[in-house]
Amino acid sequence: MKYSIFLLMIIAAGCGEAAGTKHIADSTEAQWNKPEDERLAKAEAFLQLFPVINPNDFEVTSPNTDSNGVMKGLVGKWIDSNMVHWLPDDWEKREIGMPGELYGGYFAIGRFPCGDYEMLIVRAPGEYESSAIKLLAWYKPSAECKEHILLADHWGDAGESQYTYSWLHPGNNQLEVRMGVNYTYGDPEDTTGRTESSSDYRIFYFRDGAFDTTGMSSRRNEAFFRSKLKDSYLEPDSVYVEYHPNSNSDSHE
Repeated sequence: MKYSIFLLMIIAAGCGEAAGTKHIADSTEAQWNKPEDERLAKAEAFLQLFPVINPNDFEVTSPNTDSNGVMKGLVGKWIDSNMVHWLPDDWEKREIGMPGELYGGYFAIGRFPCGDYEMLIVRAPGEYESSAIKLLAWYKPSAECKEHILLADHWGDAGESQYTYSWLHPGNNQLEVRMGVNYTYGDPEDTTGRTESSSDYRIFYFRDGAFDTTGMSSRRNEAFFRSKLKDSYLEPDSVYVEYHPNSNSDSHE
């Protein structure tokens, strides 16, 4: 009987030691995971800067600045300097800007799901101000940005200007981006006010974790752009020439 009691005590002690060892292992594992948990929590806080939007036929254009210097349109919420490290590595992070400033800075506009990705729309520094609207593909399992591409921007200088705009069309775990680009040139020294304008229309996709731009110029869907742009639609592969109204000249080459 004494032998049996002693044996039971040894077994109980062994079980207690094993349980203690398992508890230590679990605690160690929890400590190992703690930095990653903190990283994921901070990543989630970054995502929460972006309001959820309905991307179906969502129009993306650069914001305009009114006569009082106030920016209107897709302005977005300023991304603080402690959050910009979540943006792509090849972006100039020093241009963090300040809320309400036109020049410099990154701004969260909106987000929507696309399969394993969260698509983020960001306003970023352009040629002269934060006018570039970009689309980021945020991979949810690893909480990081994998791909990005320009959706809209505008700039003008010395008689030249370019205006890029897009519409989004999601479906079946992929995203279709329909983009238009308008380019205008005018010689500032030309007394007739002659300008040349041309437009191009492109369609590309985000699918299988990457932006597919192959053959995008051949996929134009001119009927879609014509319905959207109406009187401002310009035929692709054409140059439109206009003159100052006082010259009474107007032609289409």
